[in-house]
Amino acid sequence: MMTIFRRPWCALALLLIPLSGRSQGTGNPQSYIARAGKVFISEEEFLERFELLPGFGRHRKSQVETRKLELLYSLIAEKILAQQAPAWGGARDSLVRLAMGEVTKMLARDELYREEVLRRVSVSPQETDEGISCAQVELVLEYLCFGRRTDADFVRSLIRSVGDFHHLQVDSSYHAQRDTVTVIWGDADRRIEEAAYRLRKDEISPVIAAGNGFYILRVVSARPNSFYTGMTPDVLRERVSTALRRRKERARLDEYIAEELKGKIGFALPGPMRMLAGALSAAYQDGDRDSVMFLTPSRVKEVRRRCAAALNDTLGVAGTTAIRVDEVLGRLVGRSFEVRRDALSSIPYRLNIEVEIIVQQELLAQEALRRHLDAVPEVRRTLDMWREYFLAGAVRDSLRARVRVSDAEAWAVMRYRDTSTAVPQVQIRELRTHSILDMQAALEEIDHGASLEETVRRWSSDSSAKAHGGLTAFFAVTERSPVGEIAGGLEIGERYGPLVEKDDQIYFEVVAKKSTPLQQDTAFSARFARARQEAYAMKARRALSVFLAGAGKEMGFEVYADRLRMLRVSPIPMMTFRILGFGGRMPAVPFVDPQLDWLDVETPKEIVP
Repeated sequence: MMTIFRRPWCALALLLIPLSGRSQGTGNPQSYIARAGKVFISEEEFLERFELLPGFGRHRKSQVETRKLELLYSLIAEKILAQQAPAWGGARDSLVRLAMGEVTKMLARDELYREEVLRRVSVSPQETDEGISCAQVELVLEYLCFGRRTDADFVRSLIRSVGDFHHLQVDSSYHAQRDTVTVIWGDADRRIEEAAYRLRKDEISPVIAAGNGFYILRVVSARPNSFYTGMTPDVLRERVSTALRRRKERARLDEYIAEELKGKIGFALPGPMRMLAGALSAAYQDGDRDSVMFLTPSRVKEVRRRCAAALNDTLGVAGTTAIRVDEVLGRLVGRSFEVRRDALSSIPYRLNIEVEIIVQQELLAQEALRRHLDAVPEVRRTLDMWREYFLAGAVRDSLRARVRVSDAEAWAVMRYRDTSTAVPQVQIRELRTHSILDMQAALEEIDHGASLEETVRRWSSDSSAKAHGGLTAFFAVTERSPVGEIAGGLEIGERYGPLVEKDDQIYFEVVAKKSTPLQQDTAFSARFARARQEAYAMKARRALSVFLAGAGKEMGFEVYADRLRMLRVSPIPMMTFRILGFGGRMPAVPFVDPQLDWLDVETPKEIVP
């Protein structure tokens, strides 16, 4: 059995930010404020990413120029990393392709809304004048509401005058309701509102179909609407025109959805739907006692645990696309799937609606891509911005993945945080020579069966080591880098080398190791893990900074300071979302990862891909 979605779904889409302008890398060269390798950063992109994202300290006017420079250098770092992506395989990264696929669908679907709804709606001056006339009056209505059209038509045929309407007794078998309501222009159902404002006082309306019922109306009284009458003429005209446009957009949206989805069937598989609904219900049963509960990370973890065996199973199908259980769960997180504690039983119904929306949005995205709306210049410009952001992130992640932290480095952090920390120690037997030829000769003797102690006494360039057979005193693994660090990671009896230390060749064997009382402490593992993570963060940051410094030197970058200073920005940091056509939202622009350390790094001789 399949759940079939046929009901048109609609949502008002508002574009909160104007995103028209030039494509990146083209247009008037005077509009560029920086260059990173082969990529130029336009004033338009800089202003979008400065104005539409949060930023520390921007409210202080004295710091605005500094914040502008910080953001610009961070953008340069992003562009440099993005251009390095091909050498790191970033362009083939599956996560990059997946992320870009989702962004492309959302922006193409948004462009479809513009094409089929926004650009097909207009409000004439005459319509605005009529709307202003209505808006300045609020009506008090008396009405009869019926559940069936036949009942409403029959009762309306009996009404000849206001007296008939007032004194009519409706039999309970008609399932009718009599009541009064105040109608304020712009807030009521469009069909009720249009009919009401056409009526004169005490005139009886014909039967009006609205919502889930059928209505017969009578105007009881009319009075000025203080909300609208108190506005200045220009504000009143703008407010009414906007309300009329939104109403027309809703009507056009319903019309287009019905046309576009006709003949297209999306469906959900009942087994995975029941499983996910059950997992969600169980996750919401436990935890806080708030009246409204949200899909918190802990609840998501619980749902994933309960659905672990089926996360990659198909839950729904939209045209040519299969939608997995894990994807639906991710969408629920993004849509802030909240549930009232007294309405837990509604979760299966709510989930069905959410999946219906996901399927319909996917069908609309497929139509948008079929029309190549992702190739519209403005959409292309925005996609280029997101692509560079994702590629830069892929390179950044690849660099971080190469970072390794030894126990000795973690101990060093612990020691730095607490000088009383006892660090593990090692004892080694080391062979030291001044030349690589002597080291090779010594290693040949070892290969032929000579002991390391005998070889040290014969070949070591350190007279003191010769006397002791190369045996050292115990020393902390954080000392004699990198010898202590390497020895700390070896087992007793293991050998390492040769390596260079102060122009000498070193070859050594771990003879003994001393642990510390901390390692028997029950809280030690947590403290050591934190120290390792801190060491990792420092090394990863350093690795990224060194890489950026080298790449920046090789590729070249420029800041056009005069043009940057001329840009006027607002001091109000904000997090801005773009409300998408046909529902949904996304960040207006990609986040900017602060990257400034690389500017102070001495550039290496070459970058290592």
